[in-house]
Amino acid sequence: MSIGILETTNVKNDVRSITMKKTVSILLVILLFVSLCGCGSEEKNAPAAGTPLHTFYQAILDAQPADAEELILFEEFNPDLIENFYPGLRDVELSQQAYYMPPIATHPCEIVLVEVKNAADVQTVADIFQARIDMGADNVSYPESAAGWQLYAQVQTSGNFVCMIVLPEGYVIPENVFEMN
Repeated sequence: MSIGILETTNVKNDVRSITMKKTVSILLVILLFVSLCGCGSEEKNAPAAGTPLHTFYQAILDAQPADAEELILFEEFNPDLIENFYPGLRDVELSQQAYYMPPIATHPCEIVLVEVKNAADVQTVADIFQARIDMGADNVSYPESAAGWQLYAQVQTSGNFVCMIVLPEGYVIPENVFEMN
């Protein structure tokens, strides 16, 4: 008689275990579906390939508060200087690139926009830009500058576009630069 009770108990435990596994599996499938839907909608807002980078730059400038001083940035073309600030970027194949730098290098204010040819390089460029932010934030020689890099710098991506923005206190970094064009 005790063998029959054990068998009945084991069958009930097996049914509960199978039911629990099915429930967890269904929840995981739903979670996966929701996360994929979220990723898909992000790419719908990606700018068209070849969208001129100056349109994003101008949109960033236009988003600044009316009472803010005009940002003074110069477009940089020197490949050695660019490689100094963004080591490894010259190894990435870019469709277009634009670097806007302040007249004083210690001033935390830069806007860099690139479009990569290969979507697989987006994360590489984002990492290079994040390394630039980290380098500025770790600058012990200029603590005020380091604070600006820590508080007011970020990297954004959308499709094959990547940007790095650091602006002084009181200026606005748009939530999604690439939706502003």
